[in-house]
Amino acid sequence: MRTLNLSIALGSLALALAPCELRADHHADHKAKAQFVQHLDAGKKQTIVTFGTSLTAVGAWVDQFATVLEQTYPGQAKVINGAQGGANSDWGVKSLDQKVLQHKPDTVLIEFAVNDAVAKRKTSVEHARNNLEQLIERILKSNPDTEIILQVMNVPISHTRTGRPNLEAYNQMYRDIAEERGYQLIDHWPNWQKLLDEDPLRFVAYNPDTIHPVRIGALNVITPHLLRELGLHPLPQGNPEKSTATPCWDYLLHIMRTDKNPATSRKDFDGYWEKLFTMADLDQNGSLSPEEMLADALLKTLDKDQSNSIELEEWLAAYDGMFDKFDRDQDGSLSPSEKRSW
Repeated sequence: MRTLNLSIALGSLALALAPCELRADHHADHKAKAQFVQHLDAGKKQTIVTFGTSLTAVGAWVDQFATVLEQTYPGQAKVINGAQGGANSDWGVKSLDQKVLQHKPDTVLIEFAVNDAVAKRKTSVEHARNNLEQLIERILKSNPDTEIILQVMNVPISHTRTGRPNLEAYNQMYRDIAEERGYQLIDHWPNWQKLLDEDPLRFVAYNPDTIHPVRIGALNVITPHLLRELGLHPLPQGNPEKSTATPCWDYLLHIMRTDKNPATSRKDFDGYWEKLFTMADLDQNGSLSPEEMLADALLKTLDKDQSNSIELEEWLAAYDGMFDKFDRDQDGSLSPSEKRSW
């Protein structure tokens, strides 16, 4: 069973790490340009602040977005990442002056739904909505001409989804406010759901910890959608692949380490995915049920013994080949220089 799983996983990984042939919503139609893009076209300098959770704080899409703007409008656009890992909208309200308003932004992109939905924080949808409304009003009070763009982010699975049982209601609240206020909403959810349903192993390669997209996921799913929705796609002169930033992998490989060695060992790497399995196994019975996975297509793909559940060996098959792909000197550890290739 392990050999078969390894073959499938390596095949998916090879596709995932290939040049960006997958564009989840690569349509021929052209979107109206966002206000800041129109201003850039007119030769005006613009400051854009991205504000939200770890999906923005360690989201490679931010640097890819900034790279395209610099390529297309050299010296005109400043992108500031004002997000914070683990933050929800309560943090956003407290940190707005420091993280956003002091930069006098022309445009602010906001996303907090995914962390407002964490059940143990007991943040109601109403409270989250009030926070978002407060953020908007304070931004507009600072500058009534500020463009505000809301975002609904990617699809979490297993323990990162079960811990957010009412996530869709928080996402819908963002959609509702965007419609009520006439704001642009960039909704990444449908593209990620489509990928999860149609190519679940690629989904894992793009979101290895079940919630945070790594660089290749941003390049193939988030950034092309973002650029198109903002009216920046297609741009022959804009190439997000020139961005080599890997903030999510930098974070993951750091927290995997069990000692002070700057290199991440194979033991550290494999142990981290086993830890995720344990976190997903809510009833601690040694297997993941459909209710614990919350990803039917992935469960079906990994469930080689057709038990309608995922055993640890089957779970780890989704990660086979990842380490070896980047351990270029084959010494059993990922050095700082090898980490940069992620």
